[in-house]
Amino acid sequence: MKTLALTIVILLGLSCKAHKNAKSNTPSNDGSLIGIVHVNENNCPVYLSIDQTNNPGVVLPFQKAYPLNLKDGMKKKGLKVRFTYTSSKAMQPEGCGADIVIQLETITVIP
Repeated sequence: MKTLALTIVILLGLSCKAHKNAKSNTPSNDGSLIGIVHVNENNCPVYLSIDQTNNPGVVLPFQKAYPLNLKDGMKKKGLKVRFTYTSSKAMQPEGCGADIVIQLETITVIP
């Protein structure tokens, strides 16, 4: 009986450790993507385009995102940015055609 209990405890411990070491479902190691800011194009006041060229080896979850909280100072056409995000259920502007609406968590400019 002690052996069975000990075996269960060890297996539970190993499964928790394996879960911690498992890869997350985020697009890259740190969960960030690189995108280009577009302003007043394709019926969108602003959107981020994400492509394989800027994110090599990353499975892209989307190619065009409408960011809800992009600061006015970053709304510059062609600005290259690295960002993390959470998806949002908010509406995008009519006719925008973005693949997803996102809430930016972090964003930094890439020179």
